[in-house]
Amino acid sequence: MELGDFAAALTDYQSAHAHSVALNHPFFMAFSLHNIGSAKHLLGDIPSALTDMARAARLAPDQRDGIPLLGRAEVLFEGGLLADAEELLVEAIPQLTAAGLRLDRAEAEYYRARCLVGLQRYGEARALSRQARRHFARVGYAPRAVLARVLELEAALTPVRQGEGVTRAAARRRATAALVAAEHGDVAGPVLGHHPGDAARLVAVQWLLQAGDMDRARDVFAQVPRDAPRAPLTLRVQRYVAAAELAFAEGDRRRGLRAVREGFALLSDHRSRLGSVESVTAAAVHGVELQWVDVRAALVTGRPAALFDALERGRAVGAGVGRVTPPEDPEAAALLTEARGLLAKARELPATGDRAAITEREVLTRRARRIQAEVRERSWRHAGEAVGPERAVTAREVTRLLAQRGDGAVVVNFSVVDGHLRAVRLDARGATMIDLGPTADVGERVRRVRADLAITANDLIPAPLRAAAQGSLRRSLQALDDALVVPLRASGDLYVAAREPLISIPWSALPSRAGLRTAVRSYVARGRSHATPSGGRRVLTAAGPGVAQGEAEANAVGAIWLPAAPADEVVPADPGAQARQATVLTGTAATTDAVRKALATHDVVHLATHGRHDADNPLFASIELADGPLFAHELDGLRLPDSVVVLSSCEVGGHTAVLGGEVLGLTSVLLRLGARAVIASVAPLSDALAAEVMPRLHAHLRDTDDPEAALAAALADVSEPVPLVCFGSVEGLAS
Repeated sequence: MELGDFAAALTDYQSAHAHSVALNHPFFMAFSLHNIGSAKHLLGDIPSALTDMARAARLAPDQRDGIPLLGRAEVLFEGGLLADAEELLVEAIPQLTAAGLRLDRAEAEYYRARCLVGLQRYGEARALSRQARRHFARVGYAPRAVLARVLELEAALTPVRQGEGVTRAAARRRATAALVAAEHGDVAGPVLGHHPGDAARLVAVQWLLQAGDMDRARDVFAQVPRDAPRAPLTLRVQRYVAAAELAFAEGDRRRGLRAVREGFALLSDHRSRLGSVESVTAAAVHGVELQWVDVRAALVTGRPAALFDALERGRAVGAGVGRVTPPEDPEAAALLTEARGLLAKARELPATGDRAAITEREVLTRRARRIQAEVRERSWRHAGEAVGPERAVTAREVTRLLAQRGDGAVVVNFSVVDGHLRAVRLDARGATMIDLGPTADVGERVRRVRADLAITANDLIPAPLRAAAQGSLRRSLQALDDALVVPLRASGDLYVAAREPLISIPWSALPSRAGLRTAVRSYVARGRSHATPSGGRRVLTAAGPGVAQGEAEANAVGAIWLPAAPADEVVPADPGAQARQATVLTGTAATTDAVRKALATHDVVHLATHGRHDADNPLFASIELADGPLFAHELDGLRLPDSVVVLSSCEVGGHTAVLGGEVLGLTSVLLRLGARAVIASVAPLSDALAAEVMPRLHAHLRDTDDPEAALAAALADVSEPVPLVCFGSVEGLAS
């Protein structure tokens, strides 16, 4: 292992495991399995590594020396799940200290510091790196002590590269410190087959560039080997970061872009081995610095198309689906069923008043949360199934498409750099860049809009307070419109690519977008077909519990898609066998299993249910059905048939930004899995308003098969702002 021959190490550990099984010795079975996982992790197989470590933990559940936690944390770090890794390391360090495992404690401190850099907690990362360096030195592990010193300098570098000021003299001093560390690393020798001196030189190159010393940076970079297959993924990506940054600084844009693309290709290969939506998304965190270098270099050119292309290159790293088909995992299914039952039981108990009932509700909810965490961890062990990388869209492609359309459509890509909000606007004539000013005001306006929408949607709020909130809401929407949309000069179709907080704006409710087609997504995706009316569409509409007008809404929507079929009728396999098929599920028939199956087979799915976005655990965003919540996690692996999904639910259009910039939530999962469009609410939506809008929306959708146009038409005459948004992308961009 220390020499970097991980394949030979894996063979040895597998032999050790065979002997331990023959001896029926649980401790050594667990020990060898854990080390098998470590070897597989170093060979790049994260799902298998986590699987073996989980098996090891089951064999030795009482092991409390911190070693299992440390091993799992290292694998999760490599997988991009930094917050989860850091949480394990916080638990592991006291255990390792109590067990007297000084070297392992230092390693845990080092990996926690690496997590903290990715989590942008730079001050803590520097302090912990210094502490780990001292502890490595005390136990005589010089190579790791060098790496800890390098990490300390890297933690100081990242905020500087993101805009924090530094003098050239200070940058030069840190570059010198990195070069001294490189000399020590050359003497100390390798760690797991890679040389600490190389890591130190890469950081030195980046500090030299901050100091403006390109000649010396070039000389130092030339000493770093180009190919280091045994080095960790993060170090290999960092080489591409340094190569790109050096090339851009020298004015060689072609060479810089080649380094960027090669780095992203490495990350795409890494994510192709991962099998869940969360894992694929988390992998993007290792490309953050590469994205930063690419975007900054594009801004320097002053060319809007270059900025658009850089944004989409970076966003493609975490885009696309996870596994193609869900693996058979009966244990996970049973756990989710148990969690659903617990939450359904908790839902029936009062949230206020009876203290005993409140306590029981809290206990049931905590138990369900623990089960959800276990299911989430199981998903990380699923391997990918040869899912190709998401090919980033270019400004040239979009401009060509818009010219072919000739309908005046506009595509806008928002980004934030150095606290400034910028928009790249594309139309049939080309690209323009618009500086929209500081982001602080926009973020505050979005929060205010959400708060006002929560008040206006609540019928229990006194009328004067609701009236005040409505006035505030209209002013905030107008302010957002003036700041974000009016400068775009978009009088026709508008396609928005944005991240938080902009993706949570009720775009269709902005005054200038009334009656106009508007679509929103976190990046510009490929593969969406043009809207063309079709006669043979299979439609399912379902109502969940507790929605005052849910059953009436579901029946009204179903009637629009007549002829209707009874819920238990078998629908012909050929969608064209009848002009349209509409199935309505209400009461006990509206189950999670029925809706999940419908999502995989129906062209239009309408769900009149309550729902919630879980900001802390977005893959457990859910909609409430007869037997409990249907979680976004349960959809991971489905393939949706280019469908339109309408979620008549409160706030299930919400998103959570994850490390690396991508967003997760129920809508983003549905889009990743193949939905053509998802119409959902980004804020509380009253049942009465949903019941008014939804039949009109479906009437237009039935006649046009155009979800953006249907939503615009349905909202055109509504007297109050409606927080429904059509999530989708530009039609006609080839996959």
